[in-house]
Amino acid sequence: MPDLNVTLRIPQPSDAVAPANVPPSAEIVRMYGGDVRALPEPSLTRSVGWLTWLRDHPFARMIDLDNVPVGHVRLHALVDADRRARLAIGLFRETHLNRGIGRRAIALTLDHAFGEMALHRLDLRVLAYNTRAIRCYLACGFRHEGTEREAAKVGDAWHDEWVMGILASDDRR
Repeated sequence: MPDLNVTLRIPQPSDAVAPANVPPSAEIVRMYGGDVRALPEPSLTRSVGWLTWLRDHPFARMIDLDNVPVGHVRLHALVDADRRARLAIGLFRETHLNRGIGRRAIALTLDHAFGEMALHRLDLRVLAYNTRAIRCYLACGFRHEGTEREAAKVGDAWHDEWVMGILASDDRR
């Protein structure tokens, strides 16, 4: 993993400014499963709404690179009885992809999830065509546990979705 100054921190109201000034990337929206035919215009109102939604999760953190917000990571769908949650991550700009930022942010999140939160299991869902994210998740120790066939409609086409998981006892290093 590259030696990057990646840190996680609790979102602050000022964090709405970063995504509000970034036009949505068709590539990133497509990897999330969004419709690239209707990309929204960046706006502070929309960004404030997103930040409010993000902060409502049991674990939501901004990803900073050299003290500048470049994305977010969250754990959601927390099931206390089973000590499990679902991971989601996103970077704001294409220029931040393929640099190890997401991998480092996930490693920090796993340390927190399996340490302080004492979770037993994390899972995630990823579109099968998002090979860049799948490579990252595999490198972080997640395993492919199954495929939901044609589980997501992106634009006019159906796509498979992978279910991936990691246990506290799995070797992540």
